[in-house]
Amino acid sequence: MASLEAALTLLGDLPSKDRRACLEVLIRIFRNVVNHPDESKYRILKITNKTFNNDVWRHEPGRLVMVAAGWMIKEETVQLPSHVDLTVELQILLDNREVKPDEKEWVEETKVVVPNAAKLRDEELREKALAEKKKEMAALKKEMAERKAIAERIRAEHRRDIELKQVKQAAKAVPLGKGEAKKMSDMLPKNGGG
Repeated sequence: MASLEAALTLLGDLPSKDRRACLEVLIRIFRNVVNHPDESKYRILKITNKTFNNDVWRHEPGRLVMVAAGWMIKEETVQLPSHVDLTVELQILLDNREVKPDEKEWVEETKVVVPNAAKLRDEELREKALAEKKKEMAALKKEMAERKAIAERIRAEHRRDIELKQVKQAAKAVPLGKGEAKKMSDMLPKNGGG
């Protein structure tokens, strides 16, 4: 892995456009091998292939990455033995995929910064979550205010009930009869009571 990382460091010496093209073609080649390990067509590359030659093979760091990953040169082809697995190497390439132009490559008139789609999506999701949280907080504050108003109304009614039920003059308790048990009919008024 050390030689692959050293080759990737050398790849950093290329202009950003060439470096980006080389990395993308290498990633595509390695991914094809990882996704189709038993298909030999992905393990044998012709050096005369225009895209491969222009983007990878003509650059020494591109060739060094291929050799460090286990590819071997045989006549007019580059071949990867069937026992070699490129999963780790592919991940290293993916980890080093982001290529930013060097400051000297910027032309001020054409300098355009293209926003990262993943970062934009994350920011959009964050803003959406924040808006939902604000909405929930507003609803919670409204509910708390309503509960507070209801509690205050209940307390006011309770105070009013207490004031209304206060006894101004107590009536004297008078016993009925001499303490003997009476019938219910004896307690009703004499003139009909209904």
